[in-house]
Amino acid sequence: MVIEKMLERATNSQLLSVFALAVITLSIYTFWGGSYIKSVLLSLRLSGPPSLPFLGNCLLIKEKDLMRNRAANAFDLYGSLVRIWVLLFPFFVVLQPEDLQVILSSKKHTSKVFFYRLMHNFLGDGLITSSGPKWDSHRKLIQPAFHLNLLEKFIGTFVDASQSLYENLDASSDGNEINIAKYVNNCVVDILNEAVLGVPIKKKDLINMMDSPFRQGKLIMPQRFLQPWLLLDGIYHWTKMATDELTQKKRLNDFTRQMIKRRREIMANGGNGLNNNNERKCLLDYMIEISDNPDTDFTEEDIVNEACTFMLAGQDSVGAAVAFTIFLLAQNSECQEKCHEEIVRIFEYSNRAPTMSDLREMRYMEMCIKEALRLYPSVPLIARKLGEEVRLGAHTLPAGSNIFICPYATHRLAHIFPEPEKFKPERFSPENSENRHPYAFLPFSAGPRYCIGNRFAIMEIKTIVSRLLRSYQLQPVPGKTTFEAIYRITLRASGGLWVRLKPREHQITDTEYAS
Repeated sequence: MVIEKMLERATNSQLLSVFALAVITLSIYTFWGGSYIKSVLLSLRLSGPPSLPFLGNCLLIKEKDLMRNRAANAFDLYGSLVRIWVLLFPFFVVLQPEDLQVILSSKKHTSKVFFYRLMHNFLGDGLITSSGPKWDSHRKLIQPAFHLNLLEKFIGTFVDASQSLYENLDASSDGNEINIAKYVNNCVVDILNEAVLGVPIKKKDLINMMDSPFRQGKLIMPQRFLQPWLLLDGIYHWTKMATDELTQKKRLNDFTRQMIKRRREIMANGGNGLNNNNERKCLLDYMIEISDNPDTDFTEEDIVNEACTFMLAGQDSVGAAVAFTIFLLAQNSECQEKCHEEIVRIFEYSNRAPTMSDLREMRYMEMCIKEALRLYPSVPLIARKLGEEVRLGAHTLPAGSNIFICPYATHRLAHIFPEPEKFKPERFSPENSENRHPYAFLPFSAGPRYCIGNRFAIMEIKTIVSRLLRSYQLQPVPGKTTFEAIYRITLRASGGLWVRLKPREHQITDTEYAS
């Protein structure tokens, strides 16, 4: 009886594998045709990590030291063009800045590869996951909201969140070692709640944001790579994981619609709703105005998708960038002291909040932030689909080829960044940056699809880090001065990022630090 059951299970497993293989093969020939054959032939001539039959390299995502051992050394291991298999689909990892420019600078190669669709139930069909005319139209409509003149209006939001972060740290640190990532993430969520959804940081208790689904969102895509047969929507659709993900999406969408309704009511309050409620204008307001314009094709569903994209993508990416910057400054006291001296020159121990001019003056701080982003780019892997044939050195990539761009690897090319694992902010001084290839540093991607919120993010990081440096000296925690960077779509630190906070002798008057 036991043997019969084992044989039955084996037979079912084999049938499932054969069925999945047949579905994939049919899909490949249906959608790729001859370009698939060309891509396979090219992949056979390239180096890459060892792959498994059918699964390809999908299980690489399980490797704890993937970023340190594989990505950081990709150029030395495999060369400037690397072959990766995702099931039966060949991908090409492009590492050299000159080659990256060919792809990223062209609007012909702005389409996203198929697995960005796996994030639709999490991010929605917004700027990150969409392609083609819809992406192009939405990008043009939303871009003006991120003009510098409008970004200046968000500084008050950054200031309030930074002060709240300081107060939370002051109440709990007291010389103890703390995982700064946890506190920073809460700060970034506060900023996004106000900047995107319009929930004031100083009045957040009026709306129970602790129950916000944006604090509980979970990206399923990495788990689907660990069970590669779930990359097939026809199979994934029948799983509990898919049901849970759709339930999560509904909660995110319903909550966002409530926020849209609230902002519409405020905006309609005699035309002066924002002023009467002492609430700042938020990204939802801009998108509502776009949607209400009869000359634009931008629906409420589009507002929901874009708002979810900004809320979810902004949390992990900026939160990681802030936490990595703080941690690296704690490990590099000389760099931290230069940042503090710069801050003292700007503020002279006064208690005033920063202005746009102050943030521009934080030049050395910006060098440190960029160096942190070089070492630990929040999004270490980007993917594109070629819109036409591309020649890269001795190889021709056919139209339709799937491309991986790995900033984590490109940022560690020793012929561009000598001693790549060392924290050296001076790499980003004007004189050292002048002759560097513009596509050698890609924390926000580059070209037509560069991150629309890149300047927002840099201003946000400067405000948060400078607030902490005005009150604290960041110190390393013995035994926790290193960490393992892990890939979870965004980059994370296994075990957290630990620091100690030592109050500075010259303190600003905390109660008066406000926008």
